[in-house]
Order: sequence, then C-alpha cells, then structure tokens
Amino acid sequence: MARRRQEIALQTEIETQEEWNENINKEGLTVIDIYQQWAGPCRSAEGYFKKIKSETDEPLLRFAISYGGPCKALEPKFRAIKNTLGDPLLAFAIAKADTIDSLEKYRNKCEPCFLFYASGVLVDSVIGANAPALQRKISSNLEQEKKVLKEGGQRIEHRVQYAEVEEEDDDDAGGAKRKRSPSIVNAIASHQYTLATIRPDAYADGKVDEIIQKIVPHGFRVLLQEEHNLTEHDARQFHRHRMNEEGYEDHIKHMTSGPSIVLLLQKTDAKEASLDEFRELVNSDQLLKETVDCTQSADNVQQDLMLLLPNVAQKPQSAREKEIERTLALVRPSALKLYKDAIVKRIQESGFSVTRTAEVQLTQAQAEQFYAEKKNEPFYQDLIKEMTSGPSLALYLTKKDAIQGFRTLLGPADKARIKEATGTFRHDFDIVDAKINSLHAPGSRTEVNRNLQFFFPEERILVVLKPGLTDQQRAEIVDAFRKAHFFVMARKTLTLTQEQATKLQHAHHGKEYYDELIHYMTSAPSELLVLVKEDASKSWHEVVGPEEPAKASETAPTSLRAMYGKDLVHNAVDISPNVQQAKDDIHMIFGDLDKEEHGTIEK
Repeated sequence: MARRRQEIALQTEIETQEEWNENINKEGLTVIDIYQQWAGPCRSAEGYFKKIKSETDEPLLRFAISYGGPCKALEPKFRAIKNTLGDPLLAFAIAKADTIDSLEKYRNKCEPCFLFYASGVLVDSVIGANAPALQRKISSNLEQEKKVLKEGGQRIEHRVQYAEVEEEDDDDAGGAKRKRSPSIVNAIASHQYTLATIRPDAYADGKVDEIIQKIVPHGFRVLLQEEHNLTEHDARQFHRHRMNEEGYEDHIKHMTSGPSIVLLLQKTDAKEASLDEFRELVNSDQLLKETVDCTQSADNVQQDLMLLLPNVAQKPQSAREKEIERTLALVRPSALKLYKDAIVKRIQESGFSVTRTAEVQLTQAQAEQFYAEKKNEPFYQDLIKEMTSGPSLALYLTKKDAIQGFRTLLGPADKARIKEATGTFRHDFDIVDAKINSLHAPGSRTEVNRNLQFFFPEERILVVLKPGLTDQQRAEIVDAFRKAHFFVMARKTLTLTQEQATKLQHAHHGKEYYDELIHYMTSAPSELLVLVKEDASKSWHEVVGPEEPAKASETAPTSLRAMYGKDLVHNAVDISPNVQQAKDDIHMIFGDLDKEEHGTIEK
C-alpha cells in the first residue's frame, strides 16, 4: 500500500483552473496527462511516466494527454524510451479536462494528444500514439527549455493541429473566422491578462514597434495586437478613471481622432500581477506614459475586454453556457411498460435534469411525421408499428454536453450490437423479442430542436442586453430568465450595425428619442440571446417589466427594467415585440438556427 501511494504522488492531480494555472506556469518543461472522467487517465502512459521519473528525477518536465481510454500499444515503446532521458529535471501531473475551463476543447476526444508547456507557453505537441515522435520531442524540448533557462531567449508558441482545439469565434466584420491561440484562451479563462491602447498619434507616427520593444523586456508578452477605432462611448468608458482630470475632453477627442492599437498582454510567468505591474511600468516610463493607456483595476478588466476586443471576449463569456445543452429522450412503448421508473431514475442518476415530461400515444400519422426521414429504411414499418403500439414517454433533458453525452449512454442503435454493449441503456433496458431498440435520442442540435418542438411546442424570442451593462449585471439578467424557465438556445456578443439597430428598433421609429436610441445601440457591444419557452411571447413580460423603467419601478419593482434600467433609451433589455418579428430578428442576427448540421438520426 505504501508503494502505491508513493507512485500516485509522482503525478500531481489537477482538477481546478487555479491548479492548472499553477502547474503549467512552473519553471521548466511541463507535461500533464489530461483525462476525462468518463475514461480516466491514460494508464499505460502513466506507467511509462513513472518509469522515466524513477530513473531521471527531472523536476522541470511534465506532460499533457487528451485521450479517451488506455493506450496499450505504446507501453512497450515507452519502455524503450525510458532510458534516453538521464537528466535530473523530470516530473509529471494529471489534469481532469471536465473541470478545467482551459481544457474545454480537449473534451470528448478519442485520440492521444501530448501537450508540452514551457513556463506557461505551449511549445509543442504530439497527436496520436506515436512513440518515436514522443521520444524526439521530449528530448529536444527539454534541451531547448534548459537552454532558455540558462542563456535566455524567447519561447515560440505552438498551435496544436488537432480538430477543434483552437477556439473559433463567430464571423468578424469581414466575414472571416477568428481563431484564438491556446495562450489567449488560457489567459482569459484564468483572468490573467491586461489591456492597453497605443494612442492614435503614436500609431500614425509608426511608434508601435518601439513601444512593444519597451514592454517585452519587462516580462510581458503580447498575446494579441489589433487595430481599433474607438467610438466616443468606447473612449469615455476606457478612460473613465480620468473623468475628473483636467484635459479629459481633449483626451477623448484625441482618442477618437483615428485608429488606435489594442494590446492584450500577459506576464510571461502568467501571475495575477499582470495588470498592476503593467500599470506601474506605464507610469514609470516616459515614452509609455505619453503614448499608452491601460486598464486601471481588476474590477474593470473584463469590461474593458468586452469594450476593446468583443470578439475575443465573447467566447470565454459564453463557454459555460455553451456546455449546457438540451436533448430529448424518447422511451418507446414496449420499454415504457416494463422499465419506466428505472429508466427515469437512471437518467437522473447520470446527471441529467428532467425539466419536462410528456406521455403520448402517437397516431399513425404522427409517427410517420416524426420518422419521415426513415421512410426508405428497411426497419421503417417495424418502427412505426412499435411507436403506435402504446404510449411513449418523452423527456426534456438538460446537462452539460447533453446531446453527445446521452447518445453515448444509450449505446448502439443496431439490435445486433446491443447485446455486446453492456452497461448502456439500450442493453440494460432491451426488449429481447422487439425488432426496434428501446430508446431514441437525437444526434445533432438541429434534430434536437425538431424533436423537442414535436413533443414540447415552444416559441423563440430575441433578447438584447443593451450596451453599458457590466458582466455581473448581464449574468444576473440571464439568470433571471433561466429561473423563469427560459432556455438559452443561442447567444452572441457584437456591436450592432446601423442597419441591424434600425431593424431591431423599428417599433420606436418616429419617437422623439429614436435617434438617441439608434446611436446608443450602435455605440458599444450588446449581448443577444435566443430564448425558448412554451409561451415565451407572453411570459417574458413578467420578467422584463414595462418599457419605461420609472413605470416598471412602480408596477413591477422586481422586473429587469426596474432593477437595471434608467430611461426609455437605457432600459437594459429589449425584446422582439411578437413571434413573427422575433423570427425575422433572430434570422438577421444568427442566420438559420434550424439549418441542418452534421449528425445522424438513428432508428
């Protein structure tokens, strides 16, 4: 037992974002075994790491693997590698991808992925069970990091060539997809960054490189450099700390006179002092003091990110929301007769929230409508016969990664394969004599939307969280909708164009505040949400309250406009006035949310 405890201690266990930040930013080459709870860490690799550790005792080398199961094929090759790293700088750790924001894109992967970090910088990777590549890269990266530590120099950031590992934001203004490096993703997720603007005159005079060369030697790295035209609203918000200083109005006029350069910065050791240390650097250097403005406090940094780099800020803000999905579980008639309570209990024990249920006896026409896409399949007649033989149970489920998660729990759809899939729903609740499996679940968001609409008819509304709200206020508003049983189907943060604002605010055209409203709605980013609920077009009024905040305070003091609104222009929340208008508005902002996506529909 003592020996087992000693072996486990060789690999530090990482389960939180804070622990992740601490470990990848340790001095040296870091390699961490990233696992998922459903699969566990790569056990054969774990044995390999322990053998290397026992022979090298190297504290500056750690590994990262994103993998969904054991890696037996590599074990003999690992034994051959173990004697090649006779260096006293070697250590290991394991990290749970399920609970660490920076590892979101490594979830639901089935291929080994080895990530190499050097003092917080991702410097290399190996995808797949490639022992020769591992041997070469472990040795070369270890030697390179020792050289950097001894002689100095710059670590070059590596981009993982792995499906969907890079963050991809929605289309930018030019229609292109913005991809963000792992360092940006990690910095934003861990709140270890700061922002700066290089003033228009310095940019116009070609001083950007000179300014950056002043910054980098003080231990900062530039994660992102982007041109940005500050509106008056942007400038006043970013420089709000100077509001009472002499020359404030002149400074605002200067900052809106032409394009600035926005810098997203992080200390190379990624400590939380990034913001304070950079502010001190700007105040102590004459060139920087005359050409650069920066975020002043940790309380403002997220708001400044939304203000200056809304496309970059969008993903981290909605990452948790993205994980929360909805899906349908349909228990077919034969299984419902025998296993109803057991199936529902098993679903709940698997971590799914059952928000609504419906026991429905399908007619022939309804069954044929629901399974119209399966009409040419050889099992179609058996499927329709089963679905009309008695009542079915439809369950509206929500959970992080609900769609793929529930499909995995179901097991194979083919009856011939079900008997081998022990532990799955379709195996454990199988009706042996039935020609059709016991449960159905959709395989894509498009199919989920279609299936849920069939059993639980819903309406969609577009909600606009207006500019000027803080992150905390936006979170509270979204939470209020959730508590009223709305589901967030889609969300996006963007600065509305004149055309978009005009269409969204069409109902206000001709009113005395209309021009002010349009200017306000195009002055800074808004957050737009598609919410769904059975009676969404009626029930939102209770949550949001009257349009005029003063009236809302009198008649609905707990409504959103009463709590967060100021006047008819700055009333915090705007909603499409009716179902048809909501449909048009949603399409304008999000496109076709029902457009068919990849995924399968099984029998």
